[in-house]
Amino acid sequence: MKRYVFAGLLVFAIVLIVSFPARVAYRLFAPPDLSLSGISGSVWSGTASEGLAGGAYIRDISWRLRPADLLTGKLAFSTTSRPASGSMETDVAVGIDGSLTLSNLAGSVPLDLVHPAFQRAGISGDLSMQFEKLMIRNGLPVDVKGSVTVANMYAPALSAATLGDYQAQFVTNDGAISGTVEDLSGVLDVIGTIAISPDRSYSLVGDVAARPGAPPSVEEQLRFLGSADDRGFRQFRFEGQL
Repeated sequence: MKRYVFAGLLVFAIVLIVSFPARVAYRLFAPPDLSLSGISGSVWSGTASEGLAGGAYIRDISWRLRPADLLTGKLAFSTTSRPASGSMETDVAVGIDGSLTLSNLAGSVPLDLVHPAFQRAGISGDLSMQFEKLMIRNGLPVDVKGSVTVANMYAPALSAATLGDYQAQFVTNDGAISGTVEDLSGVLDVIGTIAISPDRSYSLVGDVAARPGAPPSVEEQLRFLGSADDRGFRQFRFEGQL
């Protein structure tokens, strides 16, 4: 009789774990940087209609639990989703400290949807992401390795035509996130560095010059940055808060 009772309890436990509702698991374990709605399915495999991950809006979310990662102390999933426009695919892990780690992240989204500042300035382009790792804690990236590329960048204050393609490579050293920025093609010759601080401040500092054949409006606007050096480059600096 004891064996039957034990077998029954074991079966019940297995069924409970396998079919554990995703909505219940979300209420119990979701980190503060993840907000979902329209949740259905189980913790093992389910969907959500929309949500926010690290402050970014996503929709048509689906996931599949990766049990092997439980041995590392993380609740990890393979996920697919769509931003307001574009697509995103990544592995997501929730740490015991509430951090959200995105691994093997590949996605694309219009640049003007990334930040309101781009919308206000009329800046647009096609942004694509390739991150080996992106860890977010309390809404702030704390560990990053990967790249962001902006193709067909358009800035009406500089030119009526597109400016070209540009890329930023990010790494994390001793807890500090830094990156390099350079042009891949286009009318601007750019090289710069990005730094993101734990206090949410960021800075982008570098040198820029108009390439031969650039529209006259580009050179005219660059003059507002000050005098050019003997190579024809002018220094620029942008600072702000994430």
